[in-house]
Amino acid sequence: MILSCPACRTRYLVAEAGLRGRSGRTVRCASCGHTWHQAAPPELPANADAAEPEGRIEPAIEVPPRPTPTLEVPPRPRAVPTPARRGSGRSRWRALRWLVVVVLLALALVAGVVVARGAVVALWPPAARLYALAGLTVESPGTGLKIEKLVPSRTPDGLVIEGDITNGGKTAQDVPRLRVTLRDAADKDVQFKIIDPPKLRLPPGVTAHFKTPFDHPEDAATGVVVTFAKQ
Repeated sequence: MILSCPACRTRYLVAEAGLRGRSGRTVRCASCGHTWHQAAPPELPANADAAEPEGRIEPAIEVPPRPTPTLEVPPRPRAVPTPARRGSGRSRWRALRWLVVVVLLALALVAGVVVARGAVVALWPPAARLYALAGLTVESPGTGLKIEKLVPSRTPDGLVIEGDITNGGKTAQDVPRLRVTLRDAADKDVQFKIIDPPKLRLPPGVTAHFKTPFDHPEDAATGVVVTFAKQ
């Protein structure tokens, strides 16, 4: 039969004949030393063999201790991917369209600066150096136009300069401003003025007449030179 220690619950396998009669016997746990009285089983006869001398009962079967329960951490649920919103696609398409517009405007600006480099240089002469660094030639102001028939004349109020501007090319030309310069006998500039052209644009073969006064010309002035102004 199997006995169990009331104190430490250690179990022992013993022979039923080892218990003395119906009164049982005192036993002691070999594991913890606890002593208790163990009654005989009912099926044992009353005239059982004489009691054996009291002794230790060695454990026959030991029930292993219950494992300590451990806490299991449940796995984290996987994040469900959020479906892409329709608005994000529209925003990207809108940004792409704006980028294309900006690129086209930049290209148009560059093309305009290259094609109209003559006008750019006329407005801002230092731009000629930038064009030269880029390997682009810049035509001087008034290319294709001729200034001729200069006539200076003295008046009681000063000096009057007259002349003609002729477009000798095959296409219409823009007429830049004029620089009228007075020079001395050593061919040095002593006085000048910038005047507007008589016409802003001349068709092919057309001539425009200009006239401008000098109210107080220098006494050393002996000659006149008229050119197209660079600014």
